[in-house]
Amino acid sequence: MSSPLPSPLRLISIGAMGLAAFVVLASWLDLLQSFSPINTSEIRHVALQQESLFSKLYKKEAPVSAEALVSFFEAYQSGLNEMRLLRAFILFGLSICATSLFMSGWRLVFKRGPPRPPMARRLSKMALACAIFRTLDGAQSAALARRSGAAFDALFKANASQSMETSLATFSVVFTFFVVALFLWIWRYFQAPKTLASLETPPLPPPPT
Repeated sequence: MSSPLPSPLRLISIGAMGLAAFVVLASWLDLLQSFSPINTSEIRHVALQQESLFSKLYKKEAPVSAEALVSFFEAYQSGLNEMRLLRAFILFGLSICATSLFMSGWRLVFKRGPPRPPMARRLSKMALACAIFRTLDGAQSAALARRSGAAFDALFKANASQSMETSLATFSVVFTFFVVALFLWIWRYFQAPKTLASLETPPLPPPPT
């Protein structure tokens, strides 16, 4: 019977699997969105549904103009159309790397397949690949956020402190930085000599009772 991982390493491995699963799901949802364009009537319908939400966010007494929301979604769709093929490549690559990271973590935790040290090195490499692809994905997301936000602001004429372009772009950049930082930390952790040594050293036997 294979020995269990030390508690800290086991928790970190499970956390890496959770992050990978989240990224795979988000990547496939974005990939489906890239190849499921919506027409003008659908854009207007979605905009009208979101009007009350935007009114609350901007704390305006008057309702937000539906035309500003239509412009927002049309600009987003236009930007998505221009980068569809490249975005599909990036998202597909990200999903493949994240899936491989998840499987490596699974085998590491449950001792399936190759010995643990090589599996940890593979997990580390996949985490680095995910960081690269997620950075590219984040750059595209930020570009879409700036473009659609600017189209919204042009019609809504929001105050500078409430700029949709600034808010969406900032959120996109911060979220990307957070996710990429996690992947880079996982990459460094699982290639560290101390981590690899703990995988090669069998755990101490329990004290006699």
